[in-house]
Amino acid sequence: MWVSMTDDSKLRRVVVRKTATVGGLRISYREERDPRPEQEPLLLIHGLGMSSAAFAELAPRLTEDFHILAIDLPGCGHSQTPPRAYGVPEMVDGIIAWLDQIGVDRVNLLGHSLGGQIVVRLAARYPERVRKAVVVSCPPDPAAPRAWQAALRLASDALMEPTQVIRQATFDYLRSTPRLMWQTWKKALRTGVEDAAHSVNAPTLVVRGTWDPVVTGPGARELSNLIPNSGLVEIERGTHGLPLQSPEKLAAAAVKFLKS
Repeated sequence: MWVSMTDDSKLRRVVVRKTATVGGLRISYREERDPRPEQEPLLLIHGLGMSSAAFAELAPRLTEDFHILAIDLPGCGHSQTPPRAYGVPEMVDGIIAWLDQIGVDRVNLLGHSLGGQIVVRLAARYPERVRKAVVVSCPPDPAAPRAWQAALRLASDALMEPTQVIRQATFDYLRSTPRLMWQTWKKALRTGVEDAAHSVNAPTLVVRGTWDPVVTGPGARELSNLIPNSGLVEIERGTHGLPLQSPEKLAAAAVKFLKS
């Protein structure tokens, strides 16, 4: 099964769970069952404490155009918990090692929230591995640089999210290790992406929802301006949980950009 808290009937027909051992950790991931040779790989990277289940509604809308891969980051989903909290640079190196192990060279990337930070840093550090990048709801917002400020914004976002998002987030958060996730969150906010954004060469699309209190319009525009070859799309009435809350609109924006 792809998820436990969302309807995965469409996904079970097109994806299969696999595992790989990277740096001594068992990493779980999803791969499209029967990708066509002409399809470019598209790696989906979830947010803090979530899992590949966060893409349960988005992934089926992308399989027609791309060879879908979706990873469970260490300590999340069905992946093994690391002995300590990883920072974003360590997760980037781990993803590259995982891609090497499964035999995937260049990929398109789509990262949500913390996954967006990972995408920016991966594209900056390993430009030869990235075709194009989609960065969705990517913190930190310059107006809320501290962990407690971002946490308060996440709490306010929860009031606007549909039940499906809340159920999946609750399930994933409880399954992860909250202490490690909080430490990861603090590390990610301290690291940020501003220094790396200047070095991203891959064409990039920055996406946010107009109702997202975690990543504001000015924050998203600042990130887009920092990345040399990037554009910005704002999804009307979209919340922070865009992959589950507005999957059709997000898929349409991503496909249009990645196929252009």
